[in-house]
Amino acid sequence: MGRKPCCDKVGLKRGPWSIEEDHKLMNFIFNNGTIPCWRNVPKLAGLLRCGKSCRLRWINYLRPDLKRGSFTESEEDQIIRLHSHLGNRWSKIASHFPGRTDNEIKNHWNTKIKKKLKLLGLDPVTHKPVEKIDGKKEHEESSEIISESATESEDAACKGGEEIQVTLDDYDVLCGSLDLDHSSYTSSFSMAQEEDCLKQWVDCVDSFLSWDDTFFPVEEDNSFLPWEISQIGV
Repeated sequence: MGRKPCCDKVGLKRGPWSIEEDHKLMNFIFNNGTIPCWRNVPKLAGLLRCGKSCRLRWINYLRPDLKRGSFTESEEDQIIRLHSHLGNRWSKIASHFPGRTDNEIKNHWNTKIKKKLKLLGLDPVTHKPVEKIDGKKEHEESSEIISESATESEDAACKGGEEIQVTLDDYDVLCGSLDLDHSSYTSSFSMAQEEDCLKQWVDCVDSFLSWDDTFFPVEEDNSFLPWEISQIGV
């Protein structure tokens, strides 16, 4: 298991620094010069803080050469050049910027410079132009999906045609297995058709000759043939 942070010790103060604590730390550093070991500073300065908290407070807020304000374009360009060689080694990058802290440079990189590089079409990690491989892959994937769907539709159409052909073949086999007497159906149909035609012809003649008084209607038991009816009125 890793070692617990020193701030977790009982009796140490955490949270924002007070003005009194800042004055104690500044007076101690101004009177003693460089600090060889930050672990001894809280006890010697009379602070209920850990050594790491004192170091970060001095470096990031209290040292007199601390530079405040926004980064210039030249500073941003230098940060980009250093990051292309050093990567995310913020302490080494900050050593090239007197008055700037590594935490400040890191925050500025993540909030501003990284977005700026992306807008310029550069990869923030490799600092090289972003290749449009993703777009090609998406195009290839979409074309593959379209071709697969077309193949599936063709397979479905072929399968449907095969099923229809099988159904027709089964129908032919079923019809061939039935022994039907087509002649009897044909003969019965022709006799019924002749009788209907004869009745229609007789009705038409009756309606056409009904105005003549000399015409004698044809009765059902009359033995005259249709072509002899015209001689009745003579």
